[in-house]
Amino acid sequence: MEFSSFYRLACALAIGLIIGLQREGAFKNQADVHPAGIRTFSITGLLGAIAALLSMQMGTAVPFIGVLVVLGLILAVSHATFLRKSEESILAAGLTTTVAMLAVFLMGGLCYYGKILESVATAIAVLGLLTLKDPLHSFAHRVSREDIVATLKFALISAVILPILPKTAYGPPGLEVISPYKIWLFVCFISGISFIGYVLIKWIGPGKGIGLTGLFGGLASSTALTLSLSGRSKDNPEFSGSLTTGIVIAWSVMYLRVYLICILFVPATAKGLALALLIPPIPGLIYAYFLHRRNQLLHPTQNENFTNPFNLLPSIKFGFIFAVVLFVANATQKYFGSDALLLSSFITGLADMDAITLSVLDMTKSNTVLVSAACKAIALAALANTLCKGVLACVIGDKNMRRAILPAMGIIAVASFLMILLFV
Repeated sequence: MEFSSFYRLACALAIGLIIGLQREGAFKNQADVHPAGIRTFSITGLLGAIAALLSMQMGTAVPFIGVLVVLGLILAVSHATFLRKSEESILAAGLTTTVAMLAVFLMGGLCYYGKILESVATAIAVLGLLTLKDPLHSFAHRVSREDIVATLKFALISAVILPILPKTAYGPPGLEVISPYKIWLFVCFISGISFIGYVLIKWIGPGKGIGLTGLFGGLASSTALTLSLSGRSKDNPEFSGSLTTGIVIAWSVMYLRVYLICILFVPATAKGLALALLIPPIPGLIYAYFLHRRNQLLHPTQNENFTNPFNLLPSIKFGFIFAVVLFVANATQKYFGSDALLLSSFITGLADMDAITLSVLDMTKSNTVLVSAACKAIALAALANTLCKGVLACVIGDKNMRRAILPAMGIIAVASFLMILLFV
């Protein structure tokens, strides 16, 4: 118990020390007057833990609350004193340091109450906010009123509407695959990827922002990302090159993600799918790099005027398309049966890569399907998924995107087909 107490006190002290070190370094000029540094923050963290210790020993929260109130009054008086001194001191006496001290006190209390993981996670978040002052302020200045409204709309469709939709699947007997919850989740996926991509573009510019969006989109849903960025190219045709780069990256990452899923669920598929799923991403990523370099040369200062992403109507339209393709794919699989695994895998892959992958892997684990047949079915589904996304990008995207996306679809699809034909 003693060791546990000292350990908790040490954690509280360490949190105050680290945040105090950051605050000390925030005032580059030694002549600056600042309200608190490494020693004050360290003591504050320790004080929070000691106040929690007293509260536990006395069986009441009065000591902890009392110390918190006294600390708050001291900080308020200190802040008022700084405000009265001079204009330079006003700059130094911002509320950030004062609020950070209160946070350190509370984190110290959390440490002693045994919530060390939560306290450390909070400390990391606070440290990040303090360290990223300039990028955060710069980003905030670029955010418009329309961006805030878009954020509220996205929160509405994802946090309010989605939870109340029924998860029950509807459809003809034997084809109950249309779930309002699942379709709206796909709509949220599209809107969410578009929104995250917009934030990244605002933060670090179109080139790197779109690249990261493609990476994350490929890990989550390359189909949703394709629909999202293709639709964006209609509103921002001058960004078609960057948007296409993100789409091609997502397609390539999809192959890598599926391969990882396969070897985790059924390790026996590792050899059979290695070439079929690891070779096609190579030309895709090379082409994405070529697009990125060409776009940098053509548009070296492409940083502004990227319009806000939130437009619910296109997302609902994409959700409807997804529902139709999902229904057709499942109907084909039902009526052709398990004897036509390759055909049903190809058709199902048009709508959802993960669903067919997990279904085939499950059949393999239950010895319903041979490993060799499973590998070919998954590889064909990946090929179909790439072709479907390419067609969607051409139909939905701007004409500049069509010219850029067709070569990508061609080289990835040809590489995938050759690997299936020769090695699977």
